[in-house]
Amino acid sequence: MMFMVGIERPKSDTEAWGLIVPVFETLGYGCIAASDTEHKVLYHAKQAILTMAEEVLTDGHLLTSLNGDFQSYRDEFPEYDDWIALEVDVERLKRVQKRINITLSEPLLARVDAYVGFHKEFKDRSDFLAKAADQFMSEQKK
Repeated sequence: MMFMVGIERPKSDTEAWGLIVPVFETLGYGCIAASDTEHKVLYHAKQAILTMAEEVLTDGHLLTSLNGDFQSYRDEFPEYDDWIALEVDVERLKRVQKRINITLSEPLLARVDAYVGFHKEFKDRSDFLAKAADQFMSEQKK
């Protein structure tokens, strides 16, 4: 799915690159992000879009309702210097579980299983690994 992303260039070395994806506002959501460096702008824009699209799905909305038809937002958001159309594969966010194959060493697998056994907030090994991966990626955004 294509999303129009506004990019606000920093005015000084102490400011970040600002990002906005206005199409989410049609459903009452805000989608903004920031990037410390220019070369990570697209990465942070995609991460923000995926996070908000997941929230939209969780709240019961259809992703097709986000189709903005490459609408121009320049008049509504004049502080954003550049606008790009960014393709993000949001279809993969639908709530269907997908089985994957991974390889872990036996000692690591034993530690994971022991941890999950004592921490009942995790349903199973897969739940733990999914939450651990999500937490790691969230921390890497900072």
